[in-house]
Amino acid sequence: MSRRYRFDGFELDGETGTLSRQGEPVPLQDLPLRLLIVLAQAAPATVSRETLYEALWPPGTHLDLDASLNTAVARVREALGDDASSPRFVATVPRKGYRFVATVEPVLDGRPDRRWVSRAVAAAVALALVIAGTWWALAWSRGVSGGAPGAASAPGPAAASGDPTREGTSDWTSGKDRARESLLIARHFSERRSRDGLERAIAAYQSAAAVEPDSAEAYSGLAASYTLLGIYDYWRPREAFGPAEIMARRALELDPESAEAHLAMGLVAAIVHWDWSTADAEVERALELRPDSAYAWLWRGALLTALGRHDEAIASIRRALAIDPASPVVNTALAWHLFLARRDDEAIAQSRHTIDLFPDYYDAWDNLKWIEITLGHDPDALEAWIRADQLDPADDDRGDGEELRRTYEGMGLEALHRAAIKEKLARWQTGNYQSPYDVVLEYAALGEVDEAIPWLERSFAERETDLTGLAIDPRLDALRGDPRFQALLARMDFPGTP
Repeated sequence: MSRRYRFDGFELDGETGTLSRQGEPVPLQDLPLRLLIVLAQAAPATVSRETLYEALWPPGTHLDLDASLNTAVARVREALGDDASSPRFVATVPRKGYRFVATVEPVLDGRPDRRWVSRAVAAAVALALVIAGTWWALAWSRGVSGGAPGAASAPGPAAASGDPTREGTSDWTSGKDRARESLLIARHFSERRSRDGLERAIAAYQSAAAVEPDSAEAYSGLAASYTLLGIYDYWRPREAFGPAEIMARRALELDPESAEAHLAMGLVAAIVHWDWSTADAEVERALELRPDSAYAWLWRGALLTALGRHDEAIASIRRALAIDPASPVVNTALAWHLFLARRDDEAIAQSRHTIDLFPDYYDAWDNLKWIEITLGHDPDALEAWIRADQLDPADDDRGDGEELRRTYEGMGLEALHRAAIKEKLARWQTGNYQSPYDVVLEYAALGEVDEAIPWLERSFAERETDLTGLAIDPRLDALRGDPRFQALLARMDFPGTP
């Protein structure tokens, strides 16, 4: 994970796996260090012992996990100079687990994420309020003190305008107001769906939870943000879905009627545990609570697609689109689920419609690329590949568009697949996370089954989101006859599989 944290003179870097105090390294072995990362990441929530077992040891580990965890906690406390009887950092929660009790300060771009002391913060709040639209107008008309039950309150005029006489003062806002402002900022950043946006949303949600520990909204927001980091492969999935589950459980403890928390629990049940009945029940409960949520209908459709219930899935996603017809995410998802249902002509038509609406939307072009590759439409596939790579947010060094076109057309699809494999393997070998499922797709497109299957096993170990489509993904048809593929499918316990 890429986040850094500061707390009481310490700095914890999850990217490099290091702990330091006032610039001096603090020795800590790998397992205790990973434990510290999980606890700091989940702060201020309690992390159960069972969750820590799953986060720290692979399935099937033959150890005395209780004793091993106790030892790791002791090593963490020793490194931090902590005392179990009067903890400043790691507190034992009897019969439950552990909780990081120090104030954790996320570090973004090498600087502490201080939200309440600068004009930049006031500008971000103002921007979030503009996005809030109608609610803002209603709240302002009520004197900025009321609002709908459960809705976040807006800051007063001084806060929104960045009044320098108010910034940084201890009485600028109450703790509850600060939490609400932080929630507004978090929602703004989470809507970006980028890695940076989601990580900044997490920082803001953590700020809200620190000020108002009983805020179910903060915890459900954390759960959703961590889930999206894993779904989009911005973080290694197991590192993202662990805290997502912790936060969702905490949100439900605080508010059993939180639709967002039920939705997050449903996604974790499907993606991490392959517990299809629980996933279905949680998503349905989220929809009962929020029938107007486009994303709840979207994720219900994704779950139904994974279970092979394609007509219901597409109907659900169309319901999401009716709620939010201007969403590039939902428009793209509809095209993709039509493809997974093998309704090819409809999938291409919806893809083209989405691109007409959002011509610079990377995901729409990338999905169209794979649809055309799978259907054997080489010229259209090549065109979509070129456009997707021009728009790829993860690569800003593609060069001139025309030069890229000449290069790709000269290579052809097979050479492009082999170049993509080389690039992905190099990323993996240098220690950077590379989605194994993406490697599987390249080998499957070339019909190279023996090379694809080991990467599918790696994808299984990582709990990648794409695996939920294992039973129905047309891109994997070249692998379906292999006994190793069938064995993996059985391990995921899809309904209807032997």
